[in-house]
Amino acid sequence: MTTTVTRPSALLHTSGRDIKNLLGAVLPHLDTDGPDYPELPDLTRVHVEIHNGELRLICSDRYTMAVVRNPLTSAVEDFSCQFSIPGQEARDVTRSLKDTASVTLSFEADQLVVAVDDYSYAVIPSRESTLQWRKALARVLTPAATPASPILINPDYLARLEPARRLDEGTPMVIQMHGEHKKAVVATLGTHFLALIMPILRTGEAPQPNPLDGWFDLLDEEPQDGAL
Repeated sequence: MTTTVTRPSALLHTSGRDIKNLLGAVLPHLDTDGPDYPELPDLTRVHVEIHNGELRLICSDRYTMAVVRNPLTSAVEDFSCQFSIPGQEARDVTRSLKDTASVTLSFEADQLVVAVDDYSYAVIPSRESTLQWRKALARVLTPAATPASPILINPDYLARLEPARRLDEGTPMVIQMHGEHKKAVVATLGTHFLALIMPILRTGEAPQPNPLDGWFDLLDEEPQDGAL
């Protein structure tokens, strides 16, 4: 009799806190999933990718997008895959994990297994992902030949960046406008985290004045006593 021993193609073994931080950095960028919000392909799901011994997690709702990268604990040589899992199940995992728990994520091409303290905790089935996240990056990260002009941004989208700071506390996030034809806000935290925030389109509007014009009068004021 021949016994075949199988093992996961890729493993990430870390703490509950780290798993919550990884997922928490991208989940704010998911589309809303509910009866009043019809599901669009992959926009309510977490895109998962394994490549070159690295885990990538990506979420987008078209208006913003976030990418997290993290080294795997182990992976079968040359193993790579991509799939998506339901965003709600990913949220459920982050809400229930204790920071001090020992957590192992086991990745296969068709499922993600979550083990807590060496006990199976959740098996999340996957499906094929069609999220074209690399195309979105390519459109924005193409080197710009001309300076960026002012853009309109929804402040609520900027708030989605806050949870990512826990990936590397104490390190400032770098924010810049980028893109040759369609400018966007690009936020990075080293090589751990990248987010795109798409601008509000001003279609059919007349050219807008410089948004700083209404502030220059402050420069002409005489400082009050004791003021800088």
